[in-house]
Order: sequence, then structure tokens, then C-alpha cells
Amino acid sequence: MRTPSKIRTLSLLLAMLAVGVVVGLLASRASMKRHDERTEVLDPARIILLRTPGGFLEVGSLEKVEEFGWRSSWDCGPLADCGKLLGTTVSRIRVRAKYTYRIPLANEWRLVREGSRLRLHVPAVELGRPVPFHTSDVEIATTTGWLSPPSGPNRELLLRNIGPELARRGGEPAYVRAQQPMAEKTVTEFARKWMVEQGKETDLPVQVTFGTTPPG
Repeated sequence: MRTPSKIRTLSLLLAMLAVGVVVGLLASRASMKRHDERTEVLDPARIILLRTPGGFLEVGSLEKVEEFGWRSSWDCGPLADCGKLLGTTVSRIRVRAKYTYRIPLANEWRLVREGSRLRLHVPAVELGRPVPFHTSDVEIATTTGWLSPPSGPNRELLLRNIGPELARRGGEPAYVRAQQPMAEKTVTEFARKWMVEQGKETDLPVQVTFGTTPPG
């Protein structure tokens, strides 16, 4: 049988061993370097491929740095303004978006001679969605009040709304007008190449009209 003194000695040795292991782990952790790597989370079986009839012709694109934010505050009802009393959480994001504009090729394109020029009627320009943006230089900043809502959910809502916000901005008339000269040039070059292939080459200038009904 083990005497009480032997049991105490064994317990002391085990405790010293445990302390030594913990100290060793802490010492080794201080010298360790963090390692990060990408993990695969996308199931290939869940990828859905969509085919558009006739496809699209990309006619213009523009890159623009966009910045917008998301604000969160507590709602205390009509009797008190909790945003002022408890503070607000505001997250701001800055991204470099690439807006690509296109027209469908499946629709009928009609080339009409008008005196000394040709007018080409094509469908209206539309924005390609979703709008991509460069992830390498995304900037996110968050400010909080002393008792404002937590920053985590606020940032999550901000990130979820990037896509809809970029799509909304890319569809604004000012954005569409900015790429209009490039779109006209692309469509004109495409039309001239088509005329050469069809044996209808001509030196007449081509003027492009987007989104109008061609004459019968």
C-alpha cells in the first residue's frame, strides 16, 4: 500500500509536471508564427450554370471608387432619441467597383440608311450584375458609441448591402452616360465587322441609337 507521504510526493510530482508542460507550451507559443490559408467551402454540385439566349455583347465599362456606410442605433420609441442618448454604430466601406454594360445579341438589330449615313438601332444598354469589385484594396472602418449596438451585426449588414447598392448606383443615368461614347464605338466596330462578313461593306458613317424602336 502507498503511504500518505508517498501519495503526497506523487501528487506533487504530477503537479510539477503539469506546470512544466504549461510553461513549455506558453514558451513555444511565444515563438510560433501564425499560419493562415484558404479553405474550400464551395460544393461544386451546387454550382448552377445559366445560359442566356444569344448571349450579350459587352459594350462599355468603367471603374469607380465607391464609398457608403451603414448606421445602427437602438429604437426607444417616440419618447426618446436613443441614437443621441446611447450613441450610434456606423460602418463605412470603400471599394473599387467595375461596372460593365452590355446589350443582348438575341434581339433584332436593324441598320437603316438615312441620307449619307447609316443608323443602327440596338437594344438599350443594361448593367451586368452582380457588380464585381476589387477585394484586395477594400477599406472598412467602424465607429461606435458608448452603448450603441455591437459592431459585428452592423458590419454584416453593410457587407450584405454592397451588391444591391453597387447595382443601384451603376444603373443611374449619370453612370450610363459616362460609358456611352465607349458603347457607341464598340457597337459601331461590331456592326462594321458584321457588314464585312456579310459582303455589305460601306464607307458611310454609322450612328448608333440605343433602346428605340426601329422603323418598320
